[in-house]
Amino acid sequence: MGLKVIYITLPPHKYPRVKKIAATLKGQNITFQALVPKIRVKLGNTKAKRLISAVITYTVFLLQTFLADADIYWVANAPEIFVLPLILRKKKYILDYRSPWSLEVRLEFGKGILSYMAERLTYVALKYAKVVTLASSTLLEDVEKFGKKVYIIPNYPQKDDFKPTVSYDDFRKLHGVKKGEKVILFVGNLSKVEGVDILPEIVEGLLEKRKKIVLWIIGDGVLRSVPEELERKFPENVKFFGWRPHREVPNFINAADVCIVPRHEGPFSHYANEEGVQKISEYMFLGKPIVACGIAPSKEYLLVKREDMAKGILEALEGKAPKPTRRTWEDDCKEKVLELIKDVS
Repeated sequence: MGLKVIYITLPPHKYPRVKKIAATLKGQNITFQALVPKIRVKLGNTKAKRLISAVITYTVFLLQTFLADADIYWVANAPEIFVLPLILRKKKYILDYRSPWSLEVRLEFGKGILSYMAERLTYVALKYAKVVTLASSTLLEDVEKFGKKVYIIPNYPQKDDFKPTVSYDDFRKLHGVKKGEKVILFVGNLSKVEGVDILPEIVEGLLEKRKKIVLWIIGDGVLRSVPEELERKFPENVKFFGWRPHREVPNFINAADVCIVPRHEGPFSHYANEEGVQKISEYMFLGKPIVACGIAPSKEYLLVKREDMAKGILEALEGKAPKPTRRTWEDDCKEKVLELIKDVS
């Protein structure tokens, strides 16, 4: 009889990483299951309502975790609370440390009881983990002091799961790109974290120097009004597509001339790079020059200051951005996952 591995996160369908792990373990005499929450409560977007929603959702999911039966448990952090039932049951688990959750809590809710609890949960989760996995090497400094074996398994795309279905020329023609126009692409959640509020100054900076340029914006979120207003203000130079299924994203990237990652400088800047930020590795996969701000340095993209984003994009259009390396899940991650499971079992 083979091993059973359960991956625990809220909610699993939002993380392509879960799908990649499942594909890797298929055919290995391993049963893989992503634990699906029985209930998801969302009372509203105020801090108080979000806290109440989280308490209800987490309580039910904690019970599910306590009752789940597997040989190996792979638990995603943010939040780390879902390791508690496993510790109580003395089960071995892998901690998938995706982000500095305790820091996120402190920044959002301030220093107090919530941030203290988050810090203690992170400490406990790392202390009792059998092995730790990271999506990015930039997270290594957070976990080194615990002396655990660490596997760095980036969020690179799968070879057969991220392919354009329409040619470069046909897709541009389909969306009205004129001859000689250059397409700049933004993909992501429409939030301040993803730097959507930086897009207006980028557009204005570009149009001061070059008229035959169009910004494509893919995504949805709380700052949806930003791209909508940009499209109204610059109808010839901005095209907002809203949310698109992930299967369509390769066509947009393939048809772009430059892809951008605009972010604000902050406490999380040094954590973000091509290993952990999936869209960057997807841009790389299709060989697109990348211009970014507010993230960690890398040889894979042109990193500039926020005020120099437009200048950086123009330089990238002139061939002055690094040529990115094509990295894939199969080449860089698959064997690590198999080695990890063997190590833990």
